[in-house]
Amino acid sequence: MFWDLQKMRSGIRLVAAVLLSALLSLPSVIRADEVIRFGVYLNPPLSFPDRNGKPGGFIVDLMEYIASQEEWRMEYVPCTWKQCNELLERGEINMLSPIAVTDARERRLDFNRESLYVNWGQLVTAKGGEGLESPLDLAGKSVIALAGDIHFADLKLLAEHYDIDVRFFEVNDYEDVLAWVADGPVDAGLVNRSFDIGRFPEFRLEKSPVIFNPAEIRIALSPKNGQLQNALRIQLLDRHLTRLKGNTNSVYYELQRRWLGERLSDKIPAWVFWLFLGIASIALVLAMGVLLLRRQVRQQTRQIREISDRFTAFMNHLPGIAYMKDADGRYLFVNPIWEQTKHLSSAEVVGRLPEDIWPTHDLDSHVQEERDVIEWGKAVESIETSPWDDHARYWRLIRFPIEESPDNVMVGGIGLDVTAHRETEEKLSRLNRQLQLLLESAGEGIFGLDGLGRCNFINQVALDLLGYQRKEVIGNNMHDLIQHSRTDSSAYPGSESPIHRAIKEGSKSRILNEVFWHAEGTCFPVEYSVHPIADGEYPGAVVVFHRLEKASA
Repeated sequence: MFWDLQKMRSGIRLVAAVLLSALLSLPSVIRADEVIRFGVYLNPPLSFPDRNGKPGGFIVDLMEYIASQEEWRMEYVPCTWKQCNELLERGEINMLSPIAVTDARERRLDFNRESLYVNWGQLVTAKGGEGLESPLDLAGKSVIALAGDIHFADLKLLAEHYDIDVRFFEVNDYEDVLAWVADGPVDAGLVNRSFDIGRFPEFRLEKSPVIFNPAEIRIALSPKNGQLQNALRIQLLDRHLTRLKGNTNSVYYELQRRWLGERLSDKIPAWVFWLFLGIASIALVLAMGVLLLRRQVRQQTRQIREISDRFTAFMNHLPGIAYMKDADGRYLFVNPIWEQTKHLSSAEVVGRLPEDIWPTHDLDSHVQEERDVIEWGKAVESIETSPWDDHARYWRLIRFPIEESPDNVMVGGIGLDVTAHRETEEKLSRLNRQLQLLLESAGEGIFGLDGLGRCNFINQVALDLLGYQRKEVIGNNMHDLIQHSRTDSSAYPGSESPIHRAIKEGSKSRILNEVFWHAEGTCFPVEYSVHPIADGEYPGAVVVFHRLEKASA
């Protein structure tokens, strides 16, 4: 094969990643102004609801910033750690953080890739009580922790490994952990190293020098959101976090200094140094068994061969073209779809430059994009047609760098045939324009409702009569806007409206003597007809109305 096994492993990861990006670049499933329900449990200063239930903390403020950039509307749901996890699994919240990456991975939750923060487990004890200097001091003592805490699981393993006799208890809230330690039923409590016990002055506690188990903090997403929606949200979250963490003057570091600045300045205790020194010594001794690794080398070789076979199968079944070139632009690899599309075999192109293969074609734009990929070190996407196609076809091309070393950067490309999608978009665009022209040419007000009574289209005549802007109406309940009261200002229940009956019962009506309410708070007499829309699982109604000069008697 023309490339070695290491290149093949790198190619697999990058091709798979870019293929996912290509799929996600199709029409977005996330809308601007979307509500994101975010679980908040007691874990200051990372996240916490205060005494009045208002959310705060480093992660809450960071999510507020990201939401402002993406035009999301954040809705915070206070809950205990256990409740938050149950809500996440049921889809009643969309996201939850802080959560350790190992915890999220073990529970097979979707989570973002860029770490928000690295936290440790730390033990707290009552002030004036018997202190702790190392995990060995836990012998014969009791420890309480949050149920499901990843540090709790690691502490149990640590005690088992060193044969330390510890009685463990668990609760569902960090405040309960503090209370149990302060009131004396247990000797120590387990919290995160960043946990701000100063926010609980009613508990006379202090942090011990016993810290362990570094854990990366991520954002977990509910499996009920849908795989595509989670993938796109993860892409957006990681993009913001990568950009913020790459700038020391960004809001990320401002929030870190605000919420975490002084609390984490404690020196790492001496026992940690000796622990790591002991681990290093053990590792050195284990290195003497290098001969035993030969078997593992053989296993790795077999795994690499399997990966190579999977890569070949992946490329053979990829629903689009794929290729790789070296830094000079010579082809290193093309997949079968590429061969079929270009009417050339792999043997005819590998090792050759595009201008040698197609000397009569203008390829300057393609060559320049690949140079930009190498120079910028990031993917470049374009929609283009190819001069060698049998008929006019549109391709969504993603070209991306494959860095073997700083001095050896290759270019990979994946292309998806989006001709049918583009033609469909053009047809829908024409139909939408025709429908809009039809609505705007009508002399009466017209608006449409979905099955919940929310407006999904409205013409300009209706907007002028009602005094609203289009953005104030679309997506909102029309009964609440224009039919909430009768002429005498008494409440007009939606269930009594003919419009409601048209949606729920499928009955059409013509009404001669009702009023609609203007955006300025005044009512005016109207005559209107309402027609139900019977569309299976998507019911609704269309309302046509005009203003009467005076109310009917």
